[in-house]
Amino acid sequence: DMCEEEPPLPEPLCVQWCLSDALTYEEREEEGEEEEKRGEMEIGLETLVKKYGLKTVMDTVARISKG
Repeated sequence: DMCEEEPPLPEPLCVQWCLSDALTYEEREEEGEEEEKRGEMEIGLETLVKKYGLKTVMDTVARISKG
C-alpha cells in the first residue's frame, strides 16, 4: 500500500506518489501521554510534600539539581 513507515521517510511513499495531490502529510504530536506523566509526577510530589513538608522537598530538589 506504499504507506509503510520502514525505513523512516520525510513523508510516506503513498503521499509522494499520489498524482492528483489528494493526499497530504502532516505530523502532529500527541499530548495525552505527557499529560498522564505530569499527573503522576504531581501526585508523587504532593505525596512527598504531605509526608515531609514543602520546605524539605524544595531543599532536596535544589540540592539534587546542583549536582
